[in-house]
Amino acid sequence: MSLPLIRLAIGRTNGTAHWGVAIGPDVFTVCATHSPDLVPIADNTAHSLCQSCARAWLILTTPPHPGGEADARPAVGTGPGAAGHRPIPGHLLGYCGKPLEARRSTARRRCANCARLSDAVDRFRQRAHGLDIPGGEPCHGDSDLLWAPKGRENLVTGHRRNSVSGNAYCDRPLGGPNPGAPNECAPCRRHWEEAEVVRQTYTLPHMRAEALAWRERRLTIYDDRASSLRPGDAYTLSGCAQRHHVVAVRDRTRDSYTDIVVYLFGDGRVTDVRLRRDRLVAIQRPDSGEVAVPHQRITGA
Repeated sequence: MSLPLIRLAIGRTNGTAHWGVAIGPDVFTVCATHSPDLVPIADNTAHSLCQSCARAWLILTTPPHPGGEADARPAVGTGPGAAGHRPIPGHLLGYCGKPLEARRSTARRRCANCARLSDAVDRFRQRAHGLDIPGGEPCHGDSDLLWAPKGRENLVTGHRRNSVSGNAYCDRPLGGPNPGAPNECAPCRRHWEEAEVVRQTYTLPHMRAEALAWRERRLTIYDDRASSLRPGDAYTLSGCAQRHHVVAVRDRTRDSYTDIVVYLFGDGRVTDVRLRRDRLVAIQRPDSGEVAVPHQRITGA
């Protein structure tokens, strides 16, 4: 029997939501939160998501990094001898939520908080036989996705999101996706169409030529987080076989996501990508010279 992951909460309209499963009359959460009052709730509600469940979602849905996953990594700003944290697959983020270094930890000590969530997820997997794991976050953005303005005072009109600014094309701050909006903001549509003309006329031919000459360039290849990407780089990541050439990057240090405009070598198109800042990517960065030499791989792990 297939068991889908569902959202659970004590209150039906607000409060803290958890990811879990319903097995007969019983419900179980990924983070091991227990309450007889937990009931299934809809996906789009005003609930705030449990932080442990949010990390558990990444653990369950993100494929491991193709270059290999370390058993433990030190937290950012600590030495290799500091306590090791278990990294979430495909991320430089510990099970405990701390940002991690790309190198491996050499210490025998392990983070107790990482161990607690790891044990909770393992128990959940054992209990939820036949768990239907949903797909993780999509690698490439949907150019037709409409967004709601911040404050959600008008859910009838959807806005086009400008990944470079982080706001709508009409400059309104955005609160979140609004795929069910029956109407579309006219200024957003007009500015988006103008931007698409520029992409197709100038950006796409230039990036296509860059991608075709990529194998002739001298590259340094290493693993790092998505927030370290810059224009001119290319990268690959788990769950997507394509090579992404970075056109523009907008990284907001207070946001958990990095917005990137990329050229997809396999599809031959320019599109928007929204990655978590701590997502582990294999970066290809051209050296200053242009002499064709074999690629070198420099890993921080």
